[in-house]
Amino acid sequence: MILSGIDMCGYYFDGDDLFLLSITWVLGTAWEVLALSLAAWIAVKHFRELQRPSTGWAVGDYFTVLMETHVFYFTR
Repeated sequence: MILSGIDMCGYYFDGDDLFLLSITWVLGTAWEVLALSLAAWIAVKHFRELQRPSTGWAVGDYFTVLMETHVFYFTR
């Protein structure tokens, strides 16, 4: 086949190799779905908080509240 110009290379999975490949794929997909779900949840909470009426805070107060909410998200 090499003389005819066709260069084929392949690896055939069998037994434990196929199982480990499947487990790696499933765990990677589950991790990505979890990360996407958490990002969407935080985005929804953020946009809901933006809809609340403003109380006329000063700029310093805004940064204080911003830091407190970020600490609250990450400690939950």
